[in-house]
Amino acid sequence: MPEISKEHLLNIIEYYDGLIARDRTKITGEILDRAKKLKVIVRAGSGLDNIDLEKASILGIKVMNVPSEIADSVAELTIGLMIMLSRKLYKAVESLKKGEWIKNQLIGRELRDKKIGIIGVGNIGSKVARLAYCFGMKPLLRDIIKLDEEFVRRVNGEVVTLDELLKESDYVTLHVPLTKSTQRMISERELKLMKETAFLINTARGKVVDHEALYKALVNGWIAGAALDVYEVEPPAGLELLRLENVICTPHIGAQTVEARRRASIKAIQLAVDYLQQVICREI
Repeated sequence: MPEISKEHLLNIIEYYDGLIARDRTKITGEILDRAKKLKVIVRAGSGLDNIDLEKASILGIKVMNVPSEIADSVAELTIGLMIMLSRKLYKAVESLKKGEWIKNQLIGRELRDKKIGIIGVGNIGSKVARLAYCFGMKPLLRDIIKLDEEFVRRVNGEVVTLDELLKESDYVTLHVPLTKSTQRMISERELKLMKETAFLINTARGKVVDHEALYKALVNGWIAGAALDVYEVEPPAGLELLRLENVICTPHIGAQTVEARRRASIKAIQLAVDYLQQVICREI
């Protein structure tokens, strides 16, 4: 039931042992309090910020996700947004549809030989690094865990501090989950460290970036442009940031491909069924 409302879910959740959810469904403490039989929640995607993890833990409800199943789609979108920024494709399409021929205003840049700073090198970030390497880019990598040395070598990457990454990268792309430590991790201080010619891409979670600071950075020329697929509030309403010419915005479509949705759905069902079978076997 893709369009299930909160009220409907509250009315029926008490009858279910397992729940599979995408990001639009908010699994709140109120819902979990009514889920008397619920044993497992599987997020058919990556982030878990739409689930009250603390309440689920207290109630003994297992929570899982399937980040690897959507990684290719999000990584491809990230590269696509980088190309759009670099070649000003958004402006090229819009102007030509208006009957304008502004070829001389559309001098772009190649990705080759540029440095791409990847913050968060998990399922998605590692895919971005591999794709960027194929474009001849130099990945600068930052994560809270130690990265596999063989992987770093294969993508011709370099593990750096966050400040080094921000100062040296031509493109900075975010692939971290939303946690207390990552909320607004890119704010005014971080944006001022970036090159004036650099671009910021966020396909992770909107609240990882301080939107007011980003607006200030783009208006004042601290950075050259940004591409956003996620927002602090979704859908965003009246956000001045999105009206800027040097901002590309898409409506949270990172995992919105036929292939990713199919893989995530199948894997989520498998995880839920396997876990419930284990629970039943323990109870016998």
